[in-house]
Order: sequence, then C-alpha cells, then structure tokens
Amino acid sequence: MAGHQALLFVLLTVLQPYASGAGAAKGKISAVFMFGDSIVDPGNNNNRLTEAKADFPPYGQDFPGGKATGRLSNGRVPGDMLASRFGVKDLLPPYAGDLELTDLLTGVAFASGGSGYDPFTSIPSTATSNIGQLETFFDYKEKLKDLVGEDEMTRVISEGVYFTAMGANDLLNNYFLFPLRRHQYDLPSYVEFLVSSAVNFTMKLNEMGAERIGFIGIPPIGCVPSQRKQGSRECDSLRNQAAELFNSKIAKEIDRLNAERNVQDTRFQGGNRGMLWKHSAKCSNIHSISACMSKCVRLYFLGQLSSYRKSLQHCG
Repeated sequence: MAGHQALLFVLLTVLQPYASGAGAAKGKISAVFMFGDSIVDPGNNNNRLTEAKADFPPYGQDFPGGKATGRLSNGRVPGDMLASRFGVKDLLPPYAGDLELTDLLTGVAFASGGSGYDPFTSIPSTATSNIGQLETFFDYKEKLKDLVGEDEMTRVISEGVYFTAMGANDLLNNYFLFPLRRHQYDLPSYVEFLVSSAVNFTMKLNEMGAERIGFIGIPPIGCVPSQRKQGSRECDSLRNQAAELFNSKIAKEIDRLNAERNVQDTRFQGGNRGMLWKHSAKCSNIHSISACMSKCVRLYFLGQLSSYRKSLQHCG
C-alpha cells in the first residue's frame, strides 16, 4: 500500500487548507463519497459476476481482523484513508453493502472495479459503469431523502466531499487490450475522448449536488507488474506516456473551465488557485484548482505519482 499512502498524502496536502477553513460554513466536511474503479472499490463488486472482485484471501490480510471485505488491496483503500483523515469515519463502506443510517449520513463509495470513463470499458469486466455509478448516487439521494427528509439530505450532499478515480482501466484493459478503440482512435485522439468523458462525468456529478470534487489522475500504469516487459523490471514507456498525456490534457481542460466559469465566491481560500506543489523530486506536478460550474464546484487535479513504481498491491 506504499503507493496509496503517498497518493493520500498529496491529496490531503492539497485539500487541507479548504477542509480546515476557520469558521467557514462551506469548509465543513461531514461526508465522503467515492466514484471510480478497483483502486477505490471497497466491495461493491462482491455480488457481481465479475473477475474484478476481492472478497477472498489473500486480499484483506492486513485489514483489521484480516478479513477480505472486497477491497482490492491487502488492507484499506484510499477512500477509507480519506474518510479517516477528514475525521468523518474510519472506513468508507460500499453502497452495495449492509448499511446503517449513520453510514448513509457520512458517505459511501459507489466505485466498481473494472470501471472507467469510457462506457465500453465496464462491459467486458461487467463493472458498474461511470453512468451507472451516477445512477446509484441518485438512488442513494432518494433513499436518504426518504429516511431523513429533503432538507437533511441536501445538507449531507452539500457538505460532502467527492472523489473520482478512473482512467487506468480505459487504457490498460480497453485501448491496449481490445482492438475496437484502436481502430476508431489513435492514442492522442482516444485520450482526448477520455478527457471529454471525464469532464462530462464531473459536470453531471456537480449538477447532482456535488460542490467539492477531488479529481485523481492516472498513475504510471506502465510500471504495474502485469504491464512490464516479460522477465524485466523495466516499465512500459508507451503506457506511461498515455497516462501522462491524460493528466496533462485534463489539467489544461480544468484550467479552461476555470477561466470560462470562474466566480469570485468560489475562489479557493488562501490564494491556492493554480497552486503548484511538488511532493518530492520523483513526483510529477500537482495542481490545486478552484473552479465554478453550475453550483460552485471545487475541482482538484492530481497528476501521476512515481511512488506507484515501487509498490502497487492492487489487482484490476
């Protein structure tokens, strides 16, 4: 989990100035919501007919109690760590799990292993697509409204912080694996398609009430063991370049949205808009971006992290 720890460290460094906003009503975080793929799926695939599931050993060997919960990891996943770091709760449960009212009030994960921004990506893996995750989020809102009323549901949604982590499957388990998209797009064109799909996903999430959205870029996927040259520790440069291209293009796209939709009231506190921060000499650039869409959405972009080169105890 070393890669996950570094990822969270950077995210929290970027988000902390907002989370700790002194006295600011909008600075309160009472719930965490996660959308994405297997890196952040805590068990939504357990009852799905798919290979992208982990409710069996050796998964969970370092999880409290050594239990395989469906998290595609040896222990906790990033959603758990974020929820814990923000002081919301220790574990972020899957929406498909057995939930108490307190779980619903403090956030859940809708992520599904094998998913991506490209709608085709989730078909071979039978994962819940990104649109399916938004539909599940709508179902969550309706359920919460029935339980606590519309005002309380609206409060939870507005005070929540949202994260999306997808894109790796689109490249590894779609574009580079199946010929369909390669026949339709060259690599730069396909990345443009992914960026457009990712932005559309984020805007739809914003339209559904999300005001603070953490956007996680694609790590150097060419260094995942399954993608390295056979019998070698050498990373696949083409796959890493694809991830870097996605991250750079989506950063520019978010900057464009900022320029087009910027409203003074949505400025990031402390002058952090456009802040460039380096985690270490081996980490790529990380941008903290404050943006305005239809409901004063905050977007944070995180580029790739070289720490994934050392360890990625994750499948799918």
